Amino acid sequence: MDANQRKALNGIIKETLKNLEENGFEAAYVNDRNELLNLIRTIIPENSTTASGGSETLIETGVMDYIKTKTEYTSDRKEAFAVQYYLASANALTIHGELYEVDGRGNRVAAMLFGPEKVIVIAGINKLVLDLREAVERVKTKASPPNCIRLDKSTPCVKTGRCVSPYFDDRHLSALGCTSDGRICSNAVIFSRQMVKKRIMVIIVGEEYGY
Repeated sequence: MDANQRKALNGIIKETLKNLEENGFEAAYVNDRNELLNLIRTIIPENSTTASGGSETLIETGVMDYIKTKTEYTSDRKEAFAVQYYLASANALTIHGELYEVDGRGNRVAAMLFGPEKVIVIAGINKLVLDLREAVERVKTKASPPNCIRLDKSTPCVKTGRCVSPYFDDRHLSALGCTSDGRICSNAVIFSRQMVKKRIMVIIVGEEYGY
């Protein structure tokens, strides 16, 4: 990314952070994984209770290693609802300050919606999109296929590299096309204006992480 692209991206990030805060999220930006880890250490004290949703971003940035070694981390899906800090990534983050999250079983989005005292969402710049239409298309073309491959699923997108359902169909969204029992995109949630202000914190990282 050259200087001109970075400058344009900085404007998008600034607008996204502003809109997130106006929607009731707590929002922050860090340049790289080192700044991210320093921030996480100040937010999440050692020995606090934590849990997480499945996330390549958390692994790649080193955040998963921190919470598993320095906090009381639980992998139990139900216990996750009672922790102090729940961590996840975003499938897509719109410039309008919305999170688009897609889940298979639903435990990740359920915990993000209700339960843990604080939810921290970490998103690389590759997760930024213009609007919800682009968010849906991003999941179908860039997120779900590699995630299904990573999880060894037998979904159509593993073979084709893209979702077999229409990329964006405002009448059906994700209901058409894929009938696989192994699909990981069964539940979709849009996090827009928040009733409990600053319960969810979104941290944008100025590097690409995850799918």
